[in-house]
Amino acid sequence: MKMERMGRSLGLPIAALALGSLPAAAQVPASAAPASSAATTAATWTPSRTPDGQPDVQGLWNSIIVGAFDLRDPRTGGGRLDELLKERAGVKRIPKPSRIVDPPNGDIPYQPWASAKQKDIAAHVDDPTKPEHIDTQARCIINAPPRSILFSIFQIIQTPGYVTLIHEMNHNFRVIPLEGGPHVGPALQMWKGDSRGHWEGNTLVVDVTNYNGKERLDMVGDFDSPAVHVVERFKFVDANTLDYEATVEDPSVYTRPWKLASRVRKIKDQNYEIWEDACHEGERSSQTMVLSSAPASAAPAK
Repeated sequence: MKMERMGRSLGLPIAALALGSLPAAAQVPASAAPASSAATTAATWTPSRTPDGQPDVQGLWNSIIVGAFDLRDPRTGGGRLDELLKERAGVKRIPKPSRIVDPPNGDIPYQPWASAKQKDIAAHVDDPTKPEHIDTQARCIINAPPRSILFSIFQIIQTPGYVTLIHEMNHNFRVIPLEGGPHVGPALQMWKGDSRGHWEGNTLVVDVTNYNGKERLDMVGDFDSPAVHVVERFKFVDANTLDYEATVEDPSVYTRPWKLASRVRKIKDQNYEIWEDACHEGERSSQTMVLSSAPASAAPAK
């Protein structure tokens, strides 16, 4: 489990350079991961309560299909090398259901200029030629919601008036006040935005604004701007099941609001613990990725 987590942080272009040197035995296809359903209609669950009256949902949680390589076909970036090996061996990969549930076509409704920008990044995901082709995760920058919920295991801690999310990867955490009140002023823009939450029955509703627009939604370049507004809904179906939804609105980038969803399960292993992820901003492998992927003609003369 711990080795798998470490693999999710690796720079993919460097890994892809090793394709020619790996033996044929490494090309044995693996079994497909199970599909998930983000929508549910379940009988009302009556949870225990925290001292301040919140539904008690504390514990460790993880998306059934984990990973943020591509919202349209979710999986981890750490498995990209295996994908490329299978493609070379002629093994056809079965895509997973898109996390995007609205629009119905499972795609993000970009404006034309934004679509062209995203496609350029996606086309260079395995061979970046400039810094903007490299995902923020590979640069060890913290993930913002909604990506942070989909990428790795997270822990929920509840204290009076607050819900805190501690994420396993990139040493990321988020404190969500429940007392209402306005967001911080518009001049303050942050990687994770500014969260304000409240409970609607067993559903935690979180309103997020004040992003800096530099974060990425996945590794293939899906993005937003500082004008983005995200509304998250954490619907706790029962003690071990969470249906996560996020509605994303940004009129400067998209033609309409859109929604993603994911089924999340509680980790029942009482011995499981979150380890420190010593990934740090300024990680130098980003430079190596660009230099290693640049055409030979672009290499400096010796």
